[in-house]
Amino acid sequence: MPIAHVRVAADRTVQVTAAGTMSQHPDVGAAIAHLTALAREQGSELTVKLDDHGAQRTLHIDASGRLRTAPEAEVASAAEGTADAGPGDDGEDPEGIGSGAHVLQHPLTDPEAQSDYPVRDRFSGPADPTGPPTGSIPEQKSRHNPSRQQADRQRQAQAGTPRRRAKRARSRLQMRGLTVPTLVLAILLIIALAAYIMPRIIGTPESQAPESIPAAHGAATQQSLSMATGSSAVPGFEATPAWEETIPPDASVTATARGVVVVTNSQLQVLDARTGQQRFETDIDEPPSFAVDTVIDGRSALVWRIGDRAYALVDGSQQPYEYALPSGARISSAGTNVLIKNGDELSTFARDGLTRLPTPAAGSTPMALDGAELVSATFAGPLTVTDVESGEERTLDLEAPRDDLQIIRWVTAGHGKVVTLWGQPGASTNSGHRIQLVVHSLSDGTIASTVSTTTDTVGEADWVRGQGYQLAVIGPYLFSMEDGLLVRDGSESNARFSEPRGHVVPAVIDNTPVLVSADTAWQVRTNLLAVTAADGYAITREGTDRVVGYRSEQ
Repeated sequence: MPIAHVRVAADRTVQVTAAGTMSQHPDVGAAIAHLTALAREQGSELTVKLDDHGAQRTLHIDASGRLRTAPEAEVASAAEGTADAGPGDDGEDPEGIGSGAHVLQHPLTDPEAQSDYPVRDRFSGPADPTGPPTGSIPEQKSRHNPSRQQADRQRQAQAGTPRRRAKRARSRLQMRGLTVPTLVLAILLIIALAAYIMPRIIGTPESQAPESIPAAHGAATQQSLSMATGSSAVPGFEATPAWEETIPPDASVTATARGVVVVTNSQLQVLDARTGQQRFETDIDEPPSFAVDTVIDGRSALVWRIGDRAYALVDGSQQPYEYALPSGARISSAGTNVLIKNGDELSTFARDGLTRLPTPAAGSTPMALDGAELVSATFAGPLTVTDVESGEERTLDLEAPRDDLQIIRWVTAGHGKVVTLWGQPGASTNSGHRIQLVVHSLSDGTIASTVSTTTDTVGEADWVRGQGYQLAVIGPYLFSMEDGLLVRDGSESNARFSEPRGHVVPAVIDNTPVLVSADTAWQVRTNLLAVTAADGYAITREGTDRVVGYRSEQ
């Protein structure tokens, strides 16, 4: 059972570590509301460990969002299962989904159906901070009122001494079958329900919520999106297939620039993305949990994982490297290289086996591995970039979009970029406030672009890296991964983007499936699996029994 850690700071603000991310909330009620919503969204039970300055409480949220106390045996069992996860771990992500990694796609029952292939990236950090957050809201001091104080003393005299009042309160609780823990739980539940409703009120323009903040840095000029009907399966590619291969109708298929992975119940096959010819075939006992393009010792490779073993098929090779992974190890492809987590131990793939990486300082969470640079951070920052070969470290302060803003969520890092959400004190990922979505350069911490938006739009959204790492999607926004600039605001055209494939983005506009390329949305019903940048091929699945490659027109 997943565990969420809730820590109450000295100023009563709250930090929550759950589902691989750290978020900040103005109070316990808002934090519990966030977790109940998370349990409902994921459809899974959640154990909550609340730390209020040494006072430990354990709560349990079921899949419907209902709150109750958790039996100690159940909590201990859950803790053992996640002892090596640590704050900021993304689990299997699953195995870096949305970071360029792909869950195998099951066959379509309708040959004309649009691919249902949006993927998620839960890999982001950082870990629990070691002190209270900055920018907290001071508590309001009550004003002196002699009349009110006199009335209070009269009420206290009528009620009796504190000891008598406590005794009478205990008696009433016992008569009603309540205990102190259940009373505390009931109060928390009431607070949570109130906080769940109130953010939709306090974030309205009529309230005193933080105002919209214009972006301080420019974004790419956005042209209007025009609709067109395509004459080919994929816009910009030839209408006649360059190759096609027959596959079992019940096969699961995914494709990257490095290859097409075809999986049945007992067999895994890798096809060349340029020719369709078989590169590798093997018998399997269970299906792979992911497939991802990565780099191993400077060479491009296709990596997949089956159970506690991983396989890497390097370009030009017919046989993959095989790796034994630590039991329960977690893998993320948020960066250019795969990062493997096993408790506090970090490693990555090399040609001769797994290579150990330095462990970040206590209180930091590893976020990504870009080449020889390991990126980690604490919640309040700064980032730490460690050269894994020399061990040298450099710290990186992120440029703030405005002086009075603070980080409320680290979304992700890797591929030369850091993505964060910023808001004024009191804002959280689900508070209904206006916030800033910021893309920073990982080289110097400067801002590449900012988007003024709301928590309802991107507060809990994932940064979905596209296949080929050219584009990324978060909420309704499409970004270039090369320069970090905003390419398109989908809300302006009512577009819902899926994971990009190279420079082409599957989307739905007004319930119409399209493929967006540049400033045109092409109305074609194509199940697009991948677009290879270097070789210029588009890979599609047509019907249930064919994989087809189309050569670029250029």
